[in-house]
Amino acid sequence: MTRTSIGAAMLALIAAALTCDPAAAASVPGTGVELQPPEGFTPSQRFPGFEHPAQGASIVVSEMPAGYAELRAAFSREGLASRGMELLDAKDVRAAGAQAYLAHVSQHAAGIEFRKWMLLAPRAGESVLVVGTFPRTAPAAFGEAVRVAVLSTALTRTGRAAPTADLPFHVEAGSRLKVAGRMGHMLLLNRNGSMTRTSADEPLYVVGPSLGRDAIDDLPRFAEQRAHQTAEISGLRGIQGRSLRVDGLAAYGIVADAKDQRSGLPLRFYQVIAPDSDGYFIFQGLVGSNLATEYLAEFRRLTDTFRRQPTPPAPRGPTVAN
Repeated sequence: MTRTSIGAAMLALIAAALTCDPAAAASVPGTGVELQPPEGFTPSQRFPGFEHPAQGASIVVSEMPAGYAELRAAFSREGLASRGMELLDAKDVRAAGAQAYLAHVSQHAAGIEFRKWMLLAPRAGESVLVVGTFPRTAPAAFGEAVRVAVLSTALTRTGRAAPTADLPFHVEAGSRLKVAGRMGHMLLLNRNGSMTRTSADEPLYVVGPSLGRDAIDDLPRFAEQRAHQTAEISGLRGIQGRSLRVDGLAAYGIVADAKDQRSGLPLRFYQVIAPDSDGYFIFQGLVGSNLATEYLAEFRRLTDTFRRQPTPPAPRGPTVAN
């Protein structure tokens, strides 16, 4: 998996009350980004950005470890379709102090059609992706307010925050796998501690919270379905599952064989899903079959060290009266 594929894989109201107030620009914790959220949106504790749970809407900020031109190429109609999104419209815009790209897409999830405004902007050889998501059935003014908020994105510094800053959890890295970086609230670890992997069979471990609040009625079935949705792999087979506990949460883990989607290299796949009151935490590991014995044990060790962090009080922001 290359630097580009890591970044690409990791490619989430009422009219007058939802206009963005220029005085309401808010920093997004754990990032070097600020934007003006619409009224009714509050800082999320699940991801870097803002959400309106009652409306099923969110604005998610991701700092991507790949160049703008590389990621821009993935925003083609075909590239978006490969990730389950239909491109409705797109254009170059001036945003975040530079020429950027704004795409309007449609995507179905959990039986609901969502619309997304996706802003991709360059920053010092890397990229920032801001995605505003809302149900298609929302009023036109709702979607317009989200679009305006996405376009209000400003970059507050050239570097990214420390990878573990403001995360809602902690894991103990060791000598085998080091913290490489993060995308949103997803923390990545690998052997060289950088966002570049030398080959597809190099071990990679990813942990973080879900963006949505999925209701999980059948955890083993959900875990298997989630495993089949994993980007970068194909041919998942030989699934072995078991129940376990992670930081006191009832969880379900699986180990399986797979292939790297691009190179066809044989891999071992590891995954744990741990539901909590706000959705679930996901733990995934990929490693070449030749290194599986050593690194499956390391994936399990990392998961065992997982601890949820106390949630700091959210900054006060604008709200909508009921």
